[in-house]
Amino acid sequence: MPAVDLAFAVSGNAVPCDHGYPLYAALSRELPAIHGAKWLGIHPLSGTLVDDDRLRLRATGQLQLRLPVERIAEVLPLAGKGLDVAGQRLVLGTPRVFALKPAASLDARLVVIKLTEPPHRHNDLLNRESLDTSAFPQRYLDELKRQLTTLEIGAAPELYGRGSITVAGKRIVGYSVRVSGLSAEQSLQLQAAGLGGKRRMGCGIFRPTRGR
Repeated sequence: MPAVDLAFAVSGNAVPCDHGYPLYAALSRELPAIHGAKWLGIHPLSGTLVDDDRLRLRATGQLQLRLPVERIAEVLPLAGKGLDVAGQRLVLGTPRVFALKPAASLDARLVVIKLTEPPHRHNDLLNRESLDTSAFPQRYLDELKRQLTTLEIGAAPELYGRGSITVAGKRIVGYSVRVSGLSAEQSLQLQAAGLGGKRRMGCGIFRPTRGR
C-alpha cells in the first residue's frame, strides 16, 4: 500500500527548534500504540525562528505524519488531543490526507546513521587511536549509498549541511541529504522508506527539493 502524509492542524505558541524527541514522546503518551512503530515518520514542525532555539508556530501550522495508508485509522484518535511538548501546549485538529508527489530531487533536513565501525586514526604523539572526524562525511555517504542500493535506487546522495538532534539528553549528529536523478517510482519509494534512523523524531524524511 502507498505511503501518504496525514496532516493534523496544530495550534500553539512556540516549541524548541530541537523538538523531534519531545514531540514523539508527547504523541506516544497520547497514543501508546505508536511507540516504537517502525512504519511511522513524524515531520519536524515548521514555524518562524524566534531566537536561537525556539520556533513560533504558524496560525496555519500542521503536524504531518508519514505512514502507510492502511495505518491511517490507527492514528486518527490523535485528533482533538492536547500535547505537552517540552512544556509547551499544542492542540491537534482535524487531519487531512495528502498523497506523496514524485520529484526527481528530494531533500531530507537531517539524516542520522549509526556507524557500526566509526573511522579512527592513530595519534603518534599520544600513541593511541582517536575518532577521525574528517572521515565521517565519506563514511556517511558510503552508508547512504548502501541503503539506497538496498532500495534498488542507484542515485548518488549528496551532503549539503550538518545538524544534530538531542535524544534523551544525548546529542546525535547527522547531515542534510539530497538525492537527485530519481525516477518517479524511485522518488515515491524513497519518500516512503526514508534513510537512516530516528524517523519518528523527524529524521530521514524526504520531501521534494524546493525550487526544482
